[in-house]
Amino acid sequence: MSDSEKSDADAVGMIAPIQSQDVRRIVAGQVISDLASTVKELVDNSLDSGAKSINIRLFNQGVDVIEVSDDGCGVPEESRPMLAMKHATSKIRTFDELYANTYEDGQMQLKQLGFRGEALFALANISQNLVISTRTENDSIGEKMEFRSDGNLDPISRAEIPRKVGTTVAIVKLFDALPVRRADFIKRIKSQRAKMLRLLQACK
Repeated sequence: MSDSEKSDADAVGMIAPIQSQDVRRIVAGQVISDLASTVKELVDNSLDSGAKSINIRLFNQGVDVIEVSDDGCGVPEESRPMLAMKHATSKIRTFDELYANTYEDGQMQLKQLGFRGEALFALANISQNLVISTRTENDSIGEKMEFRSDGNLDPISRAEIPRKVGTTVAIVKLFDALPVRRADFIKRIKSQRAKMLRLLQACK
């Protein structure tokens, strides 16, 4: 199609598919809306891993790096390449399991809080870098790895590191792939941090 034909198509509102990388960013931007939702997703993952201790660190109030560390069960080696893949999760296997809950003393107890793969996939798409380190009780040493914007593990990034059993997720420059959202995030970082603190306090 020539440039003139493309212009004519645009002028009459022709429907055209959006590039896959742009689709990923649009969808991810809806899943992760601000600092509070980012931290909540990561904390939910830590709780689902059985963590008793969760540490949250914000570098430059969260503008540069958002880091959540836990003492949960860690991620098995064979599952690590799929950590940030779309629709990959350790929490369910079928649709019916979305509504499968247990009951204790007549009260419904949720089996899990979210989908680790879905949150990390979204974060990989809209941040500059997604860095994860983890170790299970069966590992003699931990492993650190980085994930590309499409959720795929960068094999060159894998490296052994000393660490305790558990997982650490670091989000480098949240919304870096969405310039307008990034600028607004930086502008409102103090209010976003306050909102995050209110959310965490309400969960205690």
